[in-house]
Amino acid sequence: MEQQPDQQHEHIVSDIYDGYSDTQKEVLAIETKKTSNKLFIIAGVLLAFNLLAVVVAGIPLSLVLFEVLTIPFVFIGLGFLALKEPLVAIILGMLVLFGLWIYNAAAVDASTLLQGWFGKAIVIYLLFAGLQNAREAHRIRRELKTK
Repeated sequence: MEQQPDQQHEHIVSDIYDGYSDTQKEVLAIETKKTSNKLFIIAGVLLAFNLLAVVVAGIPLSLVLFEVLTIPFVFIGLGFLALKEPLVAIILGMLVLFGLWIYNAAAVDASTLLQGWFGKAIVIYLLFAGLQNAREAHRIRRELKTK
């Protein structure tokens, strides 16, 4: 039993579309995971630099343990949120961190913006790289929903 040329062409087109859709789903999963991983890395970087600041200042860790762990735990939570909503998670991370930096500059001293500049540079890089991944994941999710 031989297929008609129109039916063959239709199967080829649907196979190409299915392959494209599957590829987009894989890319969506990869971009989502990249965003999540960047948020987890940010949590680690913040924890490391917070601990370093405490040691350099000579403050007993037991006195500031809650303050040192709070923001890294927020970013761990955002990392898990990113598995479902990467764009929301990365934007919330940016708002939390930039808000905290602005609060510290206003409440303590503007020089806090320059203190720990290397750690802040790493975090800013990771946030913007994560934003690119999250935007790509958002674009693909929208594209898959419209088809």
